[in-house]
Amino acid sequence: MEPEQESLHTLHEIRELMEKSSKFLSLSGLSGVFAGIFALLGATIAYIHFKTDWLTEILKPTGLAHKTGRQEIILFLFLDGLLVLSLSLVCGILLTVRKAQKRGLKVWNGSSRRLLRAMIVPLAAGGIFCIAMLHYGLIWLVFPTTLIFYGLALVTAARFTYPEVRYLGICEILIGCLALFMTNYAVLLWSVGFGLLHILYGLVMHKKYDLKSPEPRSGIGTSLLLGMVLCSSIATAQSVTPHTGERNPIRWYDQESIYMQGQNSYVKQNKLYTGNKALMKEFSISPNGLNMYFRSRRNRNIGLAISLAGSVGTIVSLFSNDRDSWKKFIWVSLGTGVAATMLNARANNQRDQAVWIRNRDALIMMEAQQSQYEATQKDPQ
Repeated sequence: MEPEQESLHTLHEIRELMEKSSKFLSLSGLSGVFAGIFALLGATIAYIHFKTDWLTEILKPTGLAHKTGRQEIILFLFLDGLLVLSLSLVCGILLTVRKAQKRGLKVWNGSSRRLLRAMIVPLAAGGIFCIAMLHYGLIWLVFPTTLIFYGLALVTAARFTYPEVRYLGICEILIGCLALFMTNYAVLLWSVGFGLLHILYGLVMHKKYDLKSPEPRSGIGTSLLLGMVLCSSIATAQSVTPHTGERNPIRWYDQESIYMQGQNSYVKQNKLYTGNKALMKEFSISPNGLNMYFRSRRNRNIGLAISLAGSVGTIVSLFSNDRDSWKKFIWVSLGTGVAATMLNARANNQRDQAVWIRNRDALIMMEAQQSQYEATQKDPQ
């Protein structure tokens, strides 16, 4: 039973290391609380500045009067939103850096870069969409659009950080969809999505993760494990023996694990490999991982085709002289954007799962080779 228990303990340590290296766990719950407070303050300022009836009237889809007032509210809402965003980002960055330093972690690493790349596409697309809505005077669409695209960004990025981020993103999308049909309450729903939800999420995350002791109650501390991973990556580049007679999951993980860097590029032992041939060679040891990787590529191609089709439809609608075509532009853009984003999120999840399966199979293979080596040492005959 001892060898089996040792193997299970080894696999448990390997799994913990893989999660630590693939997820960004320095997000501070208090940053969500402050972001919610800033959003509520921004909405309150807009409410007080324009009064309820004026803001409600200007947000109506059929309200075409008050041209000067419409320009005024566009400028004010843009500056108000920019101020809320800036304060939230500054506060979030400061609290995240503080939490990372407290736990001895790096803020700017591979996990944070992957998190940023996952969020930047939906946020950039949503920002351009909102600017187009402001340009055409469709102010009533800006509030639900920010909620929907922000929620899509959270759902897409959730695989690189805490799982609770996904549920926050889903709630933001649902509130944004509700705001599309309840335009008279757009500001109120925006306040609920960006204000109250952020405060609730931040308090839950702060209690669940931030107040938790940075050192787990296991035999080896997380900080020690991460430090040994960094040290072993340097040591294995200098000299590695295939069998040393002892089980070292950290060295095995550093030797055999890979992580993706783009479509057909991956990193192994701090070296970048490119090309489909090299990638297929790595996945040859894991048929299940290879199958999952092919499924991720298929979903990504479907998402790209939908996105291109939506872009063509949007361009045709924008250049049409028919004012009613704007409705087509709105729904085509939203529909194809949501579908493409969800497919890309699913493709990214499948790709990450494929890499995880491949790394697991590689480490299990090394475990089997080590067990065989130990058996031959005990019984040379």
